[in-house]
Parts: sequence; C-alpha cells; structure tokens
Amino acid sequence: MPNRSVFKPLSFPFHRYIRQIAFLSMMTMALLSSCVERYHPDDLYLKEGLLVINAHITDEPGTQTIEVSRSSHLESPGLNPEIGCFVLLLREDGETQEFIASVEPGLYTSELDSSYLRTGMSFQIQVLTQDENEYQSDFDVLRPVPSIDTVYYKVESMEYQGEDDVVPGIRFYLDFTYDDEAYEYIRWELTETYEFHNPKMEAFVYWNRWTRRALEGVDNSRICYITNEIPAGHSLATKYLDYGSFNKAFDFVPNDWNDQKLINKYSLRVRQYSLGLEGYNYWNEIGTHRQGQGSFFDRQPALIKSNIYNIADESEKVLGFFTMSGVQEARAFAEEIPGLDNTPNPYYCLPVDRGPGSGSPTNYPSYFARATYDGVTVYAEVNHHCVDCREYKGSSAVKPDYW
Repeated sequence: MPNRSVFKPLSFPFHRYIRQIAFLSMMTMALLSSCVERYHPDDLYLKEGLLVINAHITDEPGTQTIEVSRSSHLESPGLNPEIGCFVLLLREDGETQEFIASVEPGLYTSELDSSYLRTGMSFQIQVLTQDENEYQSDFDVLRPVPSIDTVYYKVESMEYQGEDDVVPGIRFYLDFTYDDEAYEYIRWELTETYEFHNPKMEAFVYWNRWTRRALEGVDNSRICYITNEIPAGHSLATKYLDYGSFNKAFDFVPNDWNDQKLINKYSLRVRQYSLGLEGYNYWNEIGTHRQGQGSFFDRQPALIKSNIYNIADESEKVLGFFTMSGVQEARAFAEEIPGLDNTPNPYYCLPVDRGPGSGSPTNYPSYFARATYDGVTVYAEVNHHCVDCREYKGSSAVKPDYW
C-alpha cells in the first residue's frame, strides 16, 4: 500500500470504552501496589508525555471520534489532552476526511458517510501535533462483518469456588452465519442495562445539626436503570470455523437478589466488530487487562505495541492504536424468567436500629430513612444509595427509550 502523507485540519474516532491506552497500565499498577512485591516497568514506560492516539473507526455513518492525549506518569495518573492537532483519515485512493477539534479537549470528530466508508478499502490516520511532529498509522482494511441472526438467553446454573450452593441465572448466546472468508476476526462488546428498585420508605437528609430536609420526588428516586459495560473480552478467529451457523456464548448472569439484575428486567446490547490480525491481538490484550482483578494480579502490566509511529523518528514510543471495523448491533431482553425466583431481598437497604444514638447523625450530610417491617417502625441512618438509586454506578432515573 502506498505510504502517503496528506495534511489539513483533521481529527479522529475512538470508542469511549478506553480513555487512553496508558491508563491500562496505570490501573494495573494501582492494584499491584497492595502486593508484597511491586513491579516497576522499564523507565521508558514511566515517562510522562508519550503521545497516545486512539482511533477506532467503524462503518457506521455519522459522527466518529478520535482521542489524542499525552501519557501521565504511572504513579500519578491523569488525562492530558493534546490540543491543536491536525488529524486526517486517508483512504487508499487518496480521498481524505478531516477531523475537527471538539468542545472536549483532546477529542476530534468528523461526520463520515457510507460512500466514504467503503468495505474492502484500506485506510490510514495521520496526525500533526502542535510541535510539528507528524504521525501516521499502518493501513487497515475495512472488513465486512457477519449479520447477527439472533441473541437469546438460556436459564443455567453455575458453581462458584468457595460456594456450597449452585447459583441459578441465565447466559446469553448469539448466532451468526459464517459464509465469507473476508470476516477474518470478530470481537464483541457487551453492555448490560437492568431495572433496579429501592425499598419504598420515607427519606431525609441532614445537611448539618440544625437542618433536616425530607427527600421527595427525584431526590428519593426508587426506580433506576443501571447501565454498565461488561469488561470480559470476547473475540474469535473465523479461520477455524466451517461454513454455516455459529453459536457464541457470553457471560453468566447470576440471579442475585441484592444486585437485582434479573429481578425486574434485564437487557444486553451486543456490538459485533470485524477485525484484522493486528486489531484482534490488540483487543485481546485490552480484554486481558480489563477482565476483573484476577487478570490484573496474574499478569505484570504491559503496554501494547502501537501501529502508529512518528514518520521522522520511528524509535519514538507512541501509545494507542488504529483500527477499521464493520459493525453489527443487536439487543435482547430477559423479563419474568421462567424457573428463576424474582423475589427481591425484603430487608435490602432498610434502616437498622443499632441502639442508643443510632437515630442521630454523626457526620454531614447524613441520610436517614423510616420504614416499618416485621411489625416495628425503625428510623436510622442509611447509605445515600438506599434513598436515591441514582447513586449507583451507571445509574439513571430516566427510563431508556428501548425499555
């Protein structure tokens, strides 16, 4: 593929899924700090100011985004946006699309249409920084992606280490048809949303020793919709498949009466991406870093080799990655699941009388609730999320349009 360098004011797309590649190692180091032996990577990786470019462009028409930033020291992490860049997306036939700096520093956006995002063609990103250093990526092909035939769940059970009882729950599956060698590699991104209910009770906040206010309406939100990305990585090399239907299993969702994922209503959004070999290896490494604490402790931190480089100095260390992907999306729901007990914990978040003084705040603001259960009315301090479910991570009191 010809190596072109074309520059105008530009910009880039990036899945908000990853803020910057350097943060992966920062997170790992934070977890490892509690271990007996601390791991220190090569001095190069501890440097501040390494350029980080994350550009993951799909075949979806519309606004796409790229992030350009500078790395922070692993022991004092932070986001350092790189402003004033010219960013360009170059197609193999010489056609370019300019990305413009957005309101949020370090993010560059462009409106891409389907006539430009042609499957089977190769693309490259080019970035010119304020200090007049020029960077470009390897070319990557926009590959086709198979259509998702269906996403569905099955009721299953799981045995967990250290648990005596088998835990019931569900597992989602995806079906697609493998009928084109051009698919090469596939990865999946999973996002869950579920309806969460707090107990119905009177709620109050003490702002200080003299001021108590009743929490009503939105300030005492009882029903929320919690959305979280599922960190586990899922990918597939299609070269090992025979032509025909393929079935992919995802993560087990336990029926826990405290987290309530399966008590009311649960939804799983699946995004299915096409990849080349380099992108496949990159996302597998990302998945290893993001997949729970076990993976952090099992591995020493590693900074993933980038496919982006300084054209005047290829020895300069650059972080981040560039990929082109076809994408398909589907959403499935689980509600009133046969065979599962959908009874919530009747004592979840209720105020508990802990003896003399438990009805008075000890610090501010403090949140209190009054509830009657087991024939007794109790007024005591509770956690903020017990009287306002918006406090849970990824939570909103606004019902999603797809609900």
